Amino acid sequence: MTATHDLLAQDHAAVAIRLQPVPIVRYTSGLTIYDEALYHGRWIGRYWSGHGFVEPDRLLRWEESAAHTPDLIGGLDLATFGLEIDGQSLHFGWEFSHAREEAPIRTGSRHGVVELVSSLRPISVQVHTEVDGSGIMTRWLAITNNGERPAALGAVWPWSGLLFRPLVGTHVEKGGRSLGQEGEPAFSVGYMAERIWGNEGAFVWQPLSTPALRLESRTGKSGHGTPFFLVRNERTGEHVVGGLAWSGNWAIELTSEQLDTKDPLLAFRIGPVNPAPQRVIAVGETVETPRVHLGLIQTDFDGAIQAWHRHLRRSVLIPEIPTKEGLVVYNHWGYVEHEMDEQRLRFEIDVAVEIGAELFIVDAGWFGNEGTMWWTTVGDWKAGDRLPDGLQPIFAYAREKGLLYGLWFDLERLGSESQTAKEHPEWLLQRYGKPTPGGDMDLTHPAAVAHLEETLVRLIEQYDLDLFRLDFNTYPYEGGQVQRDGYMENTTWRYYENIYGLYDRMRARFPNLIMENCSGGGGRTDLGLVSRFHHTWVTDWQLAPRTMSIINGMSMALPPERVDRNAGVGQEGHHRGDLDFQMRACMFGHFTLTGIYPARGEENPIHVARIRHHVDRYKQLIRPFIATSHVYHHTPVLPGKEPGGWAVLEYVAVDRERAVVGLFRLAGPSDETYHLQLRGVDAGRRYRVTFDNAGNSAQIDGATLLYEGLDLRLARPLTSELLLLESTD
Repeated sequence: MTATHDLLAQDHAAVAIRLQPVPIVRYTSGLTIYDEALYHGRWIGRYWSGHGFVEPDRLLRWEESAAHTPDLIGGLDLATFGLEIDGQSLHFGWEFSHAREEAPIRTGSRHGVVELVSSLRPISVQVHTEVDGSGIMTRWLAITNNGERPAALGAVWPWSGLLFRPLVGTHVEKGGRSLGQEGEPAFSVGYMAERIWGNEGAFVWQPLSTPALRLESRTGKSGHGTPFFLVRNERTGEHVVGGLAWSGNWAIELTSEQLDTKDPLLAFRIGPVNPAPQRVIAVGETVETPRVHLGLIQTDFDGAIQAWHRHLRRSVLIPEIPTKEGLVVYNHWGYVEHEMDEQRLRFEIDVAVEIGAELFIVDAGWFGNEGTMWWTTVGDWKAGDRLPDGLQPIFAYAREKGLLYGLWFDLERLGSESQTAKEHPEWLLQRYGKPTPGGDMDLTHPAAVAHLEETLVRLIEQYDLDLFRLDFNTYPYEGGQVQRDGYMENTTWRYYENIYGLYDRMRARFPNLIMENCSGGGGRTDLGLVSRFHHTWVTDWQLAPRTMSIINGMSMALPPERVDRNAGVGQEGHHRGDLDFQMRACMFGHFTLTGIYPARGEENPIHVARIRHHVDRYKQLIRPFIATSHVYHHTPVLPGKEPGGWAVLEYVAVDRERAVVGLFRLAGPSDETYHLQLRGVDAGRRYRVTFDNAGNSAQIDGATLLYEGLDLRLARPLTSELLLLESTD
């Protein structure tokens, strides 16, 4: 770990409010500062800073003119949020009501609120900002209809403005020139390049060589490319990291501008997108927007990711349940799939115990009759003739064997052959006056939400579940329409208000229930849904080498202990790579296994023993520190859908007493040797380094590991090495 990273880990959070000569609020999180003010009826961002210095007012006089005269900033918009009500843009015409600091949402954070009243529409907005000391800030709007009739919310961007601004001052104005070379892009944007199933985590850096870049989802859910991004200032080395907590369609827009010889500018806006009105606001009602998480940090890529993880762990993700953190999961799906019976499930429980798993999941199909497909009968949540005695004997057997257990639901959908769909056609989503394909539910319908909640509570209590596994195998795209107060309201916003509320109530009612999020793999890995669940299934693609792109990228957007990965026959992950590669690709996340061998008497003891070895390694040497680890991505970009070369991940304990490194040689020809220089260990310590392939160890000092490094050889593709480090000091 570098000294810079140590400095960034120091906590400080503050909100400073000044009302004269104009209202100004300054937020501090770690060394990150963000400042905004009211000029000409516009609430604008004055500056971001990542070095801890407060900018003098004398160097910010440009912003009053720029707020009124866009040519000073190349037509970019300084407004800190965007909002349209009844077709009227409210990017101006704001009057200041008050600013205050509210009670902190969580220990150590600070929470500032600015209230503005529109002179154009009977609307007021509370601009909420939370800072937690991580370097990242959280922003959302609370929009109130003060009028006498419903208001139609169109476009909304909860956070926008300039990330990189004009620099002014004697030295800059007299002798300053742009730091870069003409024609070279000043900014690069890091994001998940793929949006389709099975291609999650495909992280790339793209030079911002054109004036604008739009990242988005259009599938009706946050997508297999998650709403997460970084910006790297190629001339100053600063990083911006951010994301949107929203499970529907979204957009992130980044626009650069170069003025004369000065340093380039970069504007952004981020928010939910759907046909208007996205939400009809009743008289006197207040609606909250999705939350944006954002920070500008003076650090390198690793430091930006670590600040992001620190923020998520501290201020976004729900705490894991004590004694249930990072349990090794066994899912029944591998050899059994949906044509299950009690005998086969009992056998799978025995296998789970044999390899050291701690929790057993019954997945899709438990509710159907023999010969039916699970996706056609979702919504009828009762055991069929596959399990004539129900699930109780299976779960009782798991408990007898010392396992916790969980159950799968594709809760928010009705299969085409389900009795529920036939009895309640009004619960099916309507688009252009017709039900959508795929069984999408209209969960703006209060009775439909109440039915789901009642069903879920009944089954959790009936089976005394330890885990609830949520799936979501559909693509609602633009959603549907519901007539409301004279408008055809798009369903997406109200849908997620209702579904977030449902899962919040489940968690409050069942505080010891583990909640696992899935969406046809990684279809909803946004912070809106992830923040309500303990861990998240990020993909249905387990095949090497792409499986490494997925864990490599998704362990940027989410802390690795919250990222579910699967090894075994289920989802065909066994097809490529040797056994060690397959197991280790999952050990760097939340470890799940499925399909070890098909029947009693067919086990291979060598095979089972090696799997047990990896389970033990995970439980004894990785799990104890992964939930607070610092993550170093030695190979952040793995090019191509089926990448070649090497993938290297390093996880280091906060106290630097322990670390784990995974080296994966990917597909095709490449160098047999990788020169590894660790990044997070302590140069002043000595470590026992265990090389898992050979099973031997060596004493190596931290300075050697950091500054000289090791040459590690893998002779063929789709193989791996695992290094386990423990301080001997």
